Amino acid sequence: MTFKIPQLSATSKEKFIEFWAKRYSYSLEGLYEENIGLPLTKDRVMNLYRWKNGTNLSDDKLDLVERIYIIELNHLPNIKSIEQGREYIQKLNGGQIWDLFWLHCLNPKLFPIFDQHTYRAMADIEGLSVSEIPYSRDKKIDVYFSQYIPFVSKVGVDLRLLDKALFAYGKVLKTGLFSP
Repeated sequence: MTFKIPQLSATSKEKFIEFWAKRYSYSLEGLYEENIGLPLTKDRVMNLYRWKNGTNLSDDKLDLVERIYIIELNHLPNIKSIEQGREYIQKLNGGQIWDLFWLHCLNPKLFPIFDQHTYRAMADIEGLSVSEIPYSRDKKIDVYFSQYIPFVSKVGVDLRLLDKALFAYGKVLKTGLFSP
């Protein structure tokens, strides 16, 4: 008989991303791939938020998307800098993560996807003492702009590939499987 357990070991950035991105799995991935980076329409926005939600939107979430993000289609900003994004997001009043995702929808090359799993992965990689995403809106937004975007820039690889790797790694970290 041979008994085995997995172990985490230090590796290069390239091997980390290759390993974890291969383990990324998301049943609604097509909704993202078919809609991101294209001119935003009501249908594309709905599909992107359905992807973000991981399932069909509840009535409350559907109302939120229509009330905040669909209305923004009438006067889409041309956000070309991190600072413009930080200023713009202050006027939105959706959920923090969904507002940050809206920035990603507006400019996916500038604003990476951010959620509890990508934050947890970043915190582990950076050796931060806080491994779970802050609860308050202001703290989440501050962490995104002051920690997460600089982290992603420092890693310096394709944003989508990095997102897949961080999401998969962060989900595994949440299980506690590799806790000391």
